Amino acid sequence: MLRKLFGFIVLLLVFAACFIEFLLPAFATGALKAKVASRLATDDVHVTLSASPEFLLALGHGDRLEILARNATVGSVTVRELTLTGEGVDVDVPALLQDSGIKVRRAKKLQLKGSIGEEELRRALAAKVERLENVSVSITPEGIRAEANAKVFGRTADVELTGEIVDDAGALYFRMTSLSLKNTMLGTARLGDMFGDVELMGAGKLPLGLKITNVEQGDGVIRITAERSTNT
Repeated sequence: MLRKLFGFIVLLLVFAACFIEFLLPAFATGALKAKVASRLATDDVHVTLSASPEFLLALGHGDRLEILARNATVGSVTVRELTLTGEGVDVDVPALLQDSGIKVRRAKKLQLKGSIGEEELRRALAAKVERLENVSVSITPEGIRAEANAKVFGRTADVELTGEIVDDAGALYFRMTSLSLKNTMLGTARLGDMFGDVELMGAGKLPLGLKITNVEQGDGVIRITAERSTNT
């Protein structure tokens, strides 16, 4: 009888060890991938959550976290490619497995990088500014130029505007720097008479408490970097 009980306990311990070593990491990674895909409204998500030894994941500790998402929706704009890297990340695994969302208790490093292309910005501007039609956008290191048509007092006007992408109190905006209207009796409109800042990504829209730390315009692309304070 004792031998059978001892054998059962050993078998139970072996099963528990296998679960912690092999199944739990897979469950945790799968649950994290599903949450990220839902949050960013994309199916193109790749997640790696690793620890050495693997049983540390049962305690929620990951040595390395890597997330790659393409065509991710954040706020009102689609991010062409988004990468998140973390080191020394403590994830609330029970909350993750219980469908309570993604919670990171602390991290030695947590950084996000994202890229927004001309087509993604064009769609965002066309959606946010209802009167704009036939929008085209070009992005250069010097700034952003957009051309469009708009109804002004019943007439179709040609709109030309320039601007830049800025971070303002944790939110991402397209900030207009010049605006001109053609084919309308208004002539050239004063800055701000018709259009103001266009919010692309509201404050708090980034996951895991990340905050934008840098915005950079390149040839045909906008690059954003966001970080989370160490150990918070």
